[in-house]
Amino acid sequence: MCVKLTCDILDTRLSTPAVINATLDKLSNKFADRREKHLGYPYNLDFDAWPISQFCKFLINNLGDPYVGSHYATEVCGVEREVVDWFARVWECADPEEYWGAVGASGTEGNLWALYLARETLGNPVLIHSTEAHYSVPKAAKILRIEALTCEADHTGAICPDALREVVQANRHRCVILALTCGTTMKGAHDDIASCISVLDQVGIDPSRRFVHVDGALNAMVLPFVDGLPSGIRPSFRHGIDSMSTSGHKMIGTPMPCGVLVVRREHVRRVASTVSYLRSDDTTLMGSRNGHAVLAIWNRLTRLGIAGFRHFARTCIGRADGFAGALRSASVPVLLNPCSLTVVFPKPSERLVNEYQLACHGNYAHAIVMPNVKADLIDRFVGDYTAEWPCNSRQKVFS
Repeated sequence: MCVKLTCDILDTRLSTPAVINATLDKLSNKFADRREKHLGYPYNLDFDAWPISQFCKFLINNLGDPYVGSHYATEVCGVEREVVDWFARVWECADPEEYWGAVGASGTEGNLWALYLARETLGNPVLIHSTEAHYSVPKAAKILRIEALTCEADHTGAICPDALREVVQANRHRCVILALTCGTTMKGAHDDIASCISVLDQVGIDPSRRFVHVDGALNAMVLPFVDGLPSGIRPSFRHGIDSMSTSGHKMIGTPMPCGVLVVRREHVRRVASTVSYLRSDDTTLMGSRNGHAVLAIWNRLTRLGIAGFRHFARTCIGRADGFAGALRSASVPVLLNPCSLTVVFPKPSERLVNEYQLACHGNYAHAIVMPNVKADLIDRFVGDYTAEWPCNSRQKVFS
């Protein structure tokens, strides 16, 4: 009786094909319209999903370790390894054979798995991150039950080395996980990786008692392609870091959220276990991983190449400079970090926040100049913003 009642209830909710198609069309039209005025989040919406659309009829599941595969035939672990190798080269891994990587659901998953590997490597460490770190970092610490301490960032949003030294000095008897950021969430700042690792060295936290992770969700796919970059902020394993992550749906440009983590292989060996019915090793956070995301990332990396991402970096940085300059010409206070795509300004009216989908924090907001953000959209926003700026110019600005 209960089963029949449940089925009857479900049956009453079924829609006709016409209603279903109308709903899907309505959503598609809404998304197309809203995409034209998107400024607030670091998503590269300038992508072509057609080359990978042919794979929508397959359930592509990368089970187990990308370097082992499984006996499920509809998988792309070989392609996933090509993706990881691409990042290993761009992030200057000395010997790709000494590194391990995987494609996951997002940059957040990369942060969580990196901190798990760090905890398992160090035993009972303390996590140190800046006040500008992505919210997923303290969340991961809570999930993993790792003690977390914050240190202050400077006015640009970058971690303050003196503040870091103070926190590390107070915990010099502990093993330390240091989480750094290449492109902070609100201000697009870059932690100086070299300076921060130098602090660990000076205090006496040697490599055996530390694990350094870099959250490069956005700008780890920007800075490697910038000429004349200060060496300290370059996202590179040459600094002696242990892991780095980035997002696929940000600068790379994919039609689904996804991310990539690269880590020193020695850390993964500590947690690996064999799963007999998969004929693979358990080395990833998720047992099933999205093969479509792997194909989407691979498609972009191989079609664009280094030259394509170099063009993205130069173009977006140039447009961000122009964006900031246009606001400054109207006497609007603006923060734009060097080699950053994030233009920070006093928060406008709710109408503009909603219209341009701006990300806000306190009394300031930001726009992020991604490849799909062209000059006409910037000009339109600057015109709308400056038209109401005299009304808001007395508000306290960000510091």
